[in-house]
Amino acid sequence: MSNKNKHILIVDSSIISANRIFNALSEVTNILKVDYAANGNEALQKINDSQPNAIMLDIQLPDISGSDILRKIKLFYPGVAVIVLTDYPTSFSLKLCKELGAIGYYNKSMELNMAIEQLQQLTNKF
Repeated sequence: MSNKNKHILIVDSSIISANRIFNALSEVTNILKVDYAANGNEALQKINDSQPNAIMLDIQLPDISGSDILRKIKLFYPGVAVIVLTDYPTSFSLKLCKELGAIGYYNKSMELNMAIEQLQQLTNKF
């Protein structure tokens, strides 16, 4: 996939959270496509099919842990940027996600704007 497509994938089991993220992304310039996956298996399939440039990944999903998905993304698609979002941030989870290759880790209830700012800076580089 060409980086010029500027494709973002939101992975979040909560449609309410996903809608908040989607609405926040509407403020980001340079994004041509935003896709959504409600669980880990759906996310892995969409990543395989369309190889997005960046992923906004909730760490808590119903079927696969976000850290396991992050591990797989970085193994098979190392160039895809992943920003982790969580309602339950912990220092352990932060450390693990950074070690696995996440470029950002945010509390989605209180720091979503910071995650969106990081994504905006990232899309400017695509």
